Amino acid sequence: MLDGLAVAGEQSAWLSPLAYNLTISHSHRFVWYRVAKVATRTIRHHCESHGVSLDVDHAMRVRYPLASYADYFTFAFVRDPLDRFVSAWHDKVVDHNYYDFDPATHERMQRVEEFARWTAGHDLAAVPGTDQHLTLQSRMIDLNRVDFVGRLETFDRDFAEVCERVGAPAVPTRPQNQTAPGGRDRDVSDELRELVAQMYRRDYQLFGYEVPTR
Repeated sequence: MLDGLAVAGEQSAWLSPLAYNLTISHSHRFVWYRVAKVATRTIRHHCESHGVSLDVDHAMRVRYPLASYADYFTFAFVRDPLDRFVSAWHDKVVDHNYYDFDPATHERMQRVEEFARWTAGHDLAAVPGTDQHLTLQSRMIDLNRVDFVGRLETFDRDFAEVCERVGAPAVPTRPQNQTAPGGRDRDVSDELRELVAQMYRRDYQLFGYEVPTR
């Protein structure tokens, strides 16, 4: 399927300018821009459980032929940036040494503020380049061609709308691979709030989330 995407792109001579993480269904005619740490396993599990074929299941950082999917329904889900960041830290640092820090550094990164300072040194709009769990959510979505952007905070309602649009069963979903609560459910420091607000300013602006304050 990935080879097919490449061939179609060459034939159309109109590839998306940027690369995205994509899941595509031809039978239900949708393109899903996957945003890491935002219900990706839950959505995929729902599709697998209800007969929704995923012809391109887990394409990573690919440019896609725009003309070939011009009439497909396109969607994505986003999440409060502070919640997403704290969830990524807990999953990828506290529970696992996903970033392969040396022992001393990994110990230091157990403080979320330390991890935030480390993350702030990266270009969070760089794809490829930045880890997908930390990348700006707005960079993971083709904002010029997305039909619907749902929120994790209203997931059941928003995903039901997606299911209705693509002709899939809109039944309650069971969360898959849930991690620890995000930042809004924790007593976070002013330093963390400020760092996250700076790093993810574009996401706050585009998706209308309230910038974290005391």
